[in-house]
Amino acid sequence: MTSSARPYPIIAAAGGAFSIAALGWWWLIFSKVIEADYLSVRQAVTCIAGVTDLCALAQALCTNDHLYGIRWYAPEAFWVASSLFVAGAFLSARPSRA
Repeated sequence: MTSSARPYPIIAAAGGAFSIAALGWWWLIFSKVIEADYLSVRQAVTCIAGVTDLCALAQALCTNDHLYGIRWYAPEAFWVASSLFVAGAFLSARPSRA
């Protein structure tokens, strides 16, 4: 690379921002589930990164009182965002070759 500008910090920052957005999406859905006592906080936290039968059931029990009518969460968003963050952070920390 002839330019001294490296895109990796930008990738890490974008991954971090998307991770926060994914967590916000999760909280938007599962705060209502926790509030309605369908799941405990501990059980709902497992739904951030994966889909279990319990998570699917809790989402199916959601009512229509969510912001903008959003009633489901996709953990793939969290994994993609986290992967971007980790890859960008790892590549940013790597010493540059001259």
